Amino acid sequence: MKRLSSFFVAALILLAACSLKGAPVSTPALTEAVTQPPAAPPTEAVTLPPTEVVTQPPTEPPAALGSLTLTSGAFANDGDIPMRYGQAAFNVKIEGNISFVCENSPESANVSPALSWANIPREANSLVLLMWDQMNFAFPDAPVDARFPHWLVYNIPSSSMGLSEGVPIDQPVLADGSMQGLNGYPRPYHTGYGGPCPGPNEKHLYIFELYALDTVLDLQADATSDAGDEWNAVQAAMEGHILAQAELKGYYLYQK
Repeated sequence: MKRLSSFFVAALILLAACSLKGAPVSTPALTEAVTQPPAAPPTEAVTLPPTEVVTQPPTEPPAALGSLTLTSGAFANDGDIPMRYGQAAFNVKIEGNISFVCENSPESANVSPALSWANIPREANSLVLLMWDQMNFAFPDAPVDARFPHWLVYNIPSSSMGLSEGVPIDQPVLADGSMQGLNGYPRPYHTGYGGPCPGPNEKHLYIFELYALDTVLDLQADATSDAGDEWNAVQAAMEGHILAQAELKGYYLYQK
């Protein structure tokens, strides 16, 4: 009985050996899984930070510009405009016995102040500059929209950074292609800059406004004989094309 048991055990071992030998697929699979590490661990792809591509793409645009600004080295915003930039005194006869009189400081030379601007929108194709006397400041009974035009410059290149002091007057087209319109003074003080000239001892408010447009205005310089008509034409052409605007205020007082 003991001999038979030994034989039975030997037979089981033999059968087990044969069974393993006859299963060539399962044995290598188990060996590979246990003894061979993966050639390329999947953690490498997972650990690469995807945010590097998302937050800093090569085509990322520059940071957004701030608000359009308009300044002058001649005076501060809400400051006093020096006498130098006022209209030179004159007396022009309009018709019959009617005259247009400008009585101003001896320092007044009708020189336009230097202006600077910044943060022009990237989409801008041209700029427009307006300067006027806000009439209801000195005369409260005047309508709110009553303005005396002193300077109109349009189709200023969007690459421009400002205007230097003393822009030539009576020159409809400037060297850079900018166009000057008419001011409210009678000829020969009509095209280009016409400086402040309120009555003596009258303090007036003057506003410079800069507009950035997405177009170039299809208008001819000095195309009409009336400043009001030209201003209206420019403002009408600007509608729907304004990307940004800035304002600069100054006060002028000639004390006699």
